[in-house]
Amino acid sequence: MAVFAIPNPKKNLSVDFPIEKVRQGVKNLSLINQKYRFSNSNEIFNQYTYESYEFLSLGVYIDINLNSVTENKTEITVEIRRKLGTFNESHEVTHANNHIINIVNYIAQLVSMSSDDIIKLKSSQTQNVKVKTQGLKDKNIATILALFLGGLGIHRFYLGQPLIGILYLIFCWTFIPLCLSIIDFFAFIFMSQNRFNSKYNI
Repeated sequence: MAVFAIPNPKKNLSVDFPIEKVRQGVKNLSLINQKYRFSNSNEIFNQYTYESYEFLSLGVYIDINLNSVTENKTEITVEIRRKLGTFNESHEVTHANNHIINIVNYIAQLVSMSSDDIIKLKSSQTQNVKVKTQGLKDKNIATILALFLGGLGIHRFYLGQPLIGILYLIFCWTFIPLCLSIIDFFAFIFMSQNRFNSKYNI
């Protein structure tokens, strides 16, 4: 840990619900706010991790641990950690604490819902996703455009970045946009679909 690093913000609380009910709520956090995306889990140890991308940052991971205290009581631990490095500024900690408040509130909402309510919520989210996918940018198309028409910035227009596309057009005679488009081409090839979606389909 860095010399001036601030410990990861963490909150512990107990709720009067069985662990199965709380687990169901934790697993469905993305239904309430899609900003929080499921990352991974360990069902045996009741550990769940979500991630959130942030402006000018790689974002944070949200670790949620569940522990059954009694048959009808569950302990929840929420910890926020940076994807890269550690917290070293007070405003970063304030932002992380806001994540904790959000997560606790969302878990409370979901735990108070019945199974039927959650199914309805999933159904409505599925319909919204179908509508959104009609306007999604395709990584393969962007890659092909960057390779063949990248020097003119066509791939940037396709990705909804007209200002950058215009700059490519204006300076296309310098061959700088061509070099940049080759870099874009390889960036798209090695970029994961999730990373592409987070950059261009939000």
